[in-house]
This record gives sequence, C-alpha cells and structure tokens, in this order.
Amino acid sequence: MMKDGYKAIFIGIGLPEPKKDNIFQKLRMDQGFYSSKDFLPLVAMASKPGMCACHSPLPSIQGIVIVLGAGDTAFDCATSALRCGARRVFVVFRKGFTNIRAVPEEMELAKEEKCEFLPFLSPRKVVVKGGRIVAMKFVRTEQDEAGNWTEDEDQIVRLKADVVISAFGSVLKDRKVKEAMSPIKFNRWGLPEIDPETMQTSEPWIFAGGDIGGLANTTVESVNDGKQASWYMHKYIQSLYGAASPTTPALPLFYTPIDLVDITVEMAGLKFPNPFGLASATPTTSSPMIRRAFEAGWAFALTKTFSLDKDIVTNVSPRIVRGVTSGPIYGPGQGSFLNIELISEKTAAYWCKSITELKTDFPDNIIIASIMCSYSKDDWTELSKMAEASGADALELNLSCPHGMGERGMGLACGQDPELVRNICPYPKCH
Repeated sequence: MMKDGYKAIFIGIGLPEPKKDNIFQKLRMDQGFYSSKDFLPLVAMASKPGMCACHSPLPSIQGIVIVLGAGDTAFDCATSALRCGARRVFVVFRKGFTNIRAVPEEMELAKEEKCEFLPFLSPRKVVVKGGRIVAMKFVRTEQDEAGNWTEDEDQIVRLKADVVISAFGSVLKDRKVKEAMSPIKFNRWGLPEIDPETMQTSEPWIFAGGDIGGLANTTVESVNDGKQASWYMHKYIQSLYGAASPTTPALPLFYTPIDLVDITVEMAGLKFPNPFGLASATPTTSSPMIRRAFEAGWAFALTKTFSLDKDIVTNVSPRIVRGVTSGPIYGPGQGSFLNIELISEKTAAYWCKSITELKTDFPDNIIIASIMCSYSKDDWTELSKMAEASGADALELNLSCPHGMGERGMGLACGQDPELVRNICPYPKCH
C-alpha cells in the first residue's frame, strides 16, 4: 500500500527512450543519424507552430534516406522525411510484408508517396566517411520451417544513404524509473509483467498499460488499456471493503449538482429532454446523422424534408452560388452566398423506416417529420399518414423552402400565399 493512502495506481508512462542497435550508439544527428524520437518531434515543432513558440524550421533532409522499422512510427518517419526534402526514402525491415505491424492506412500512404520497401534485411554496419553517413550494410534474414528467423551472413546488401532514421521501437532504460517501480516484476523485455485481462502487475494494487504494458500496438489500443484497467481497479478497490462488483463492466456514473437541474422543455404537448435539437437541414441529411446527434445528447431532430416519390429531387453539386446583392459582385466585399440545396433525395419509405428505428432506440427523444407536397389535399393526406404511422412525434409542414421547388407549386410557392397556407394546414388532419 502506498504511503500516501492510495489504494490503486495505474502506470502509463510509455517508453521514453528509442531502441538502438549497438551499431548506432556513437552516431549523431550532425552525421545524418536520427532516432524516431529525435526526428518526429523536430518535424512536429516546425509543422505545428502552436506546440512551440520557437518557430523552428523543418529538419533539412537531403539525398537518400533509410528508415529502419515496420511500425506506424517508421512509416510516419518515412513520409515526413519526404516532406523535409529527401530525394528517395527506403523503408527497411527485418521480416516480410505479412509481419508489418503498422495499420494498413499508414502503409498505403507511404506507398502513395513513393517510399520504397525493402524486407528481409537486418542492419549490420553504418558506413561513415568524412564525418557523414554514406551507406549501410545489411544481411539477409530468412525464416525456417519452424518459424524461427535467422540471419545469413553470406548474403550482404550495401545501400547508399545520406540519412538513417531508426524507428525500431522504444524501451525503458532509466534506472531510477525502474527502481521507483520496485517491487514490480519485469519480463525478459524489461517491461512490467501484466495480466492481459486485468492489466494488473505482480503487485495486485498496481496496474499498467500502453507501451509500457507491452500489449498495445496502436494509440487506440493504449487508450483501451486504461479503460480496461479502470474497471479492474474499481473491482479491486471494491474487494478491499468486501463489496461485490457485477460481472459485466458498469462503472459508477459521475454526477455533479448540475445533473440535478431539470432542463426539460414541454411544448405543444411534447416533452423535450433538453432544448437542444437539429433543424431540418444539412445536419439531418440521413438517419445515421440523427442517430449520432442523439448519442451525443441532442434532444430532438427534424428530418430533412421529404416528399412523395413522384416529387423526389436530385441536388446539384456544388450547391453554393453567388447571391445577388447591391454590393460588389466579386472579391472580399461581396454580399453573400446562397445554399441551393433542395429537400431530401431519400424516399419517404426511407425516412419512415428511419423514424421507426430511431424512436425504438431513443424513445425519449423527439422526432419531427418534415414533409412537403404540392397544393394537393390527397398528397398531403397520404404523406402525413405515412409519417404518423412511422411513429413521428409531430409533423413540420414545409411551406417555406425557396430553393428550386417553386416551379412545382411547392414550398415557398405555397407559403407566400396566405390562402394556400390556410387551406393546406388542415389537410394532415383529414384522415
């Protein structure tokens, strides 16, 4: 138990030091050698000024570059080297393409940017002349029938190079950090032994994850280590006090006094969980968009306006046009732009099915069906019946849309005539 009274602790400090072969130990950046932990921070500081007030330039990388490694970091180094001025970039790794640990997107990006891949090569020597790297020597690697990898000293490959970037991974070497983690047991890779399910180390109250846990290969997996460990830390602390925990992870929710404030709104007989919702517009173009909004906490949504199949539309692209104003037509002083997006391109059947599914999954959220028809009692009655049967909480009669529907006697063509509005509004009640 920690002296400060903590009952559990999670270690997620990563691996701060680059893994270097012995052949790189005496090499420096001014000779053309970088580790990934040297190179990528320099690129980040120069390309993202907000991270650093120093306004440093990008590293000047000229000529031929060899990047060693086959993980996400290696491919990141390769594409960054090209942006820093490299003429050619070779990505060299010990095993084959089927053993590449990087996510496919990183590898595809490197291919698109014309990086060249050289598998089955293990570094042997860096050739330095006149204080600068000029080449690297490699030996060929092969895999035997038992799956073991061996190096064939008779097969030598020499590659010319001006810069070498080592991206073989990271390690934890700092003696003081390791001593501070005592009495945790370490494995043969110099990392804490952890249970892959609970993320517990050899000390039950100490948990670890991310790079230092040795199980995660990506940032997403590292984040998940912390999430997974949090549940088992909760269970461990509960067990100290004899409290039972459910078998299915269900962490207690975090409440503050603000959660006790009632922000529900009641209007027209409908109760809205909160006053925040999406209008019938581009943010409600599809059912998945409304679903994501509800999952994020929005209380209500109006569907993108839909019509009967005979009135279906096709939107143009681009949909932004120059507005007609009394000011300048061109340049920064021009008055406005218009959005000429029409109503939904999706069918009434699509929207009715979507409303039913959304109401099933989010029964407390309000869904309003936005509908549009021409000046026809039968059309308005038919479409409103479909929307009501789908489970919509209310209807929005679109009598104001000005974009391209006037020639059909729809939208604004109706809304500008008070007599038509007075006649249309009762139609949805006719059934």
